[in-house]
Amino acid sequence: MPRARHFAKQGPFILVLAAVLGLVGTWILVHQPAAIEAREQVIQVNRGAGLRQIASQLHEAGLIRHPLPFVLYAKARRMAPRLQAGEYVLSASMSPVEILDRLYRGKVMHHALTIPEGATLRDIAALVKAKGMGSEQRVLGLGSDPAFIESLGLTVPSLEGYLFPDTYHVTRDMDLAELLTLMVRTFDENYVSEIAAKAEGLGLSQHAVVTLASLIEKEAQLDSEREIIAAVFHNRLRRRMRLQCDSTVIYALGEAFQGNLRKADLRIDSPYNTYRYAGLPPGPIANPGRRSIDAAVAPAAVKYLYFVATKENGAHHFSNTLKEHNRAVRKYQLNR
Repeated sequence: MPRARHFAKQGPFILVLAAVLGLVGTWILVHQPAAIEAREQVIQVNRGAGLRQIASQLHEAGLIRHPLPFVLYAKARRMAPRLQAGEYVLSASMSPVEILDRLYRGKVMHHALTIPEGATLRDIAALVKAKGMGSEQRVLGLGSDPAFIESLGLTVPSLEGYLFPDTYHVTRDMDLAELLTLMVRTFDENYVSEIAAKAEGLGLSQHAVVTLASLIEKEAQLDSEREIIAAVFHNRLRRRMRLQCDSTVIYALGEAFQGNLRKADLRIDSPYNTYRYAGLPPGPIANPGRRSIDAAVAPAAVKYLYFVATKENGAHHFSNTLKEHNRAVRKYQLNR
């Protein structure tokens, strides 16, 4: 009986000691990396994954030695509910605490998504798909969704023209609505008050400016010619001449365009066919960059009404009269 009483007295002390040793052991294990040197690897933490599932995934990838200390430490620090999904660049040379910190702070891997100037909504949808960020149809659907467009403060039928060309550093699992919102907000930042003031002075709405800028973007190959091409379009609009812009016909043809415009193509019945209908098309035919938007409201002080590509470094020949233009067409296009 005395021995039993002795153990009964020592029981609480042993339990406390075991708990302390357990805590110390856990602390040591979560601060020791699984390897001294190791290569980085990309780990995808899926949305809805629980703490134990994440710990098991890290263990199977060789990033942590033991899942249990990882789980216990995360629970003790109350980090479990706030571990974020996404792609992470991790290494076994990082301690479990360091790995937990990245997951907790959401230090996910970012990818560069470059939207070139003059890209269309369809082009952007294809780029998004190529990056593995989502489906083309989802982008196209959002781009013409009235409710979504209205939520962005726009009263236009499509986001064509308002998805600003830039390089965006985004996560692969970024919501596509969030991505398109980012592009529209970048457009808002670039459509500065100075541009709006110049547009008002020319009697142009924002939508007209963006539409005109998209034509300039598709036609201009050289920065030095943007303001001159803008002037040609302004001059023709002022005279109520048809713009006769090949790029609008190509846009109207869509996937039917085979790479070369034919005479039959110029007769297509579409409001975007500026060979048939006067004035600007009903909306942008691409997403213009800042330089083309600036040119749309600051055309060069020239009287040109025509231009034709010379096939030399993207340059154009500009003409005041149809007679001069026809000579240029024979020289630079037909003779070739």
